[in-house]
Amino acid sequence: MSTSILQPLVGGETVVCDETVDLRGVDGVPVARVGVAPTLLLQLALRRVRGAAVPSEVFGRAGTLFAEAELAGESADEYRRRVVAATGLPYRVVGDGLHSVRNGLAQLEESNARQLPAPAPGVRWVPRGRTLGIVTPSNHVDPHLTWARALSLGYGVIVRPGTRDPFTPFRLAAALLAAGLPPHCLAVVPGDHQLGERLLDASDLGMVYGGPAAVNRWADHPRVLTRGPGRSTVLLDQHLSPDIVDALARSVAGDAGVRCANTSVIRTSGDPAEVADVLAARLDALPTLPADHPDAVLPSFSAEQAAQLRRTVAELEQAGFRRHSAADGPVPLPDGSCAARPVVLSTTDPGHPSVGTELPFPFVVVTPWSAADGLEPFGRTLALSVFSDDEQLPWPPSRSRRSGGSSSAGRRPGRAGRSCRTTAA
Repeated sequence: MSTSILQPLVGGETVVCDETVDLRGVDGVPVARVGVAPTLLLQLALRRVRGAAVPSEVFGRAGTLFAEAELAGESADEYRRRVVAATGLPYRVVGDGLHSVRNGLAQLEESNARQLPAPAPGVRWVPRGRTLGIVTPSNHVDPHLTWARALSLGYGVIVRPGTRDPFTPFRLAAALLAAGLPPHCLAVVPGDHQLGERLLDASDLGMVYGGPAAVNRWADHPRVLTRGPGRSTVLLDQHLSPDIVDALARSVAGDAGVRCANTSVIRTSGDPAEVADVLAARLDALPTLPADHPDAVLPSFSAEQAAQLRRTVAELEQAGFRRHSAADGPVPLPDGSCAARPVVLSTTDPGHPSVGTELPFPFVVVTPWSAADGLEPFGRTLALSVFSDDEQLPWPPSRSRRSGGSSSAGRRPGRAGRSCRTTAA
């Protein structure tokens, strides 16, 4: 795989920057050289980018091109392999994300219509601004549909790519422009953390994906939407059955366990150690394969990242958490990367401050819960899946709820259970 060069894109024109950084894969091999946009270039993009009314057909064509075509000299398969090399995401997960974005683009008009106010006399939708600045993630392809949606609503969009995955926004931008998006609608400006901060601060509206630091920095900003750790949780109030164990395993390890909708905490009315033993046995059976293997289901990390993740797990064990999984985190692979083996811990202290720790691979803590606790211990959680026959559970009135279906993580309730998804108000 040759090393590609990615330079900022403003108004359909590539801007060659003198300063570049080398992006290495999880195995240490260079994958790309990325231009670093200076502040002046960001200011130019902010002046030039503006929205437009774009026909929905453009997004449908862009989705097909994104998933299938050769763009900027790169085939769809070459793109997948480059993302896998740089991020450590399994080949299959990148492919699923690619096709998910294609399908999402094809359905943008329909999904927008469901979310905008229904046509009625005296009612019309008014955008809150003209430009969206977004700092995108590197943990999955799917979130990039978000900024494409903003384009479909008439916003001008400026993207600062994630440091591990600059490939997806450049490929999606190439697909959109080839499909007929007016060039002045979009800019892609790779850069450092400060550039992302300036972008969010200067745009009419902003969106940032990141860890706790990024979320805390922008959480109370009236114009910036944060997308950070989900701390997604399962409430298990039923006896374990094979179906429930399958559902728990999917909720923890589906999509390689990298998404904020993956479960990181299970609160159970049963014996936490028993639940953790059964779940660990199921997850320990997952294969250890390099991320570019077609059957890989676990993410890979560099040796340095892997060492940090193992230290975090060791610190939790030292803090009293009991490990039930065979591995304590990522294990070395022959190519120099490390495959992140699942980790299942338990604690008898449901109020331990480290309950809710979220790591970027299949990782979960099982802890006690009783009906007398209600839902208060769950706190802010992106996805709450409930396995219970108790119809009297005290749902918090201040949160939206969807029950009886599957969550965004694809988890499903047991036959007698319920599933719901809550979003913090």
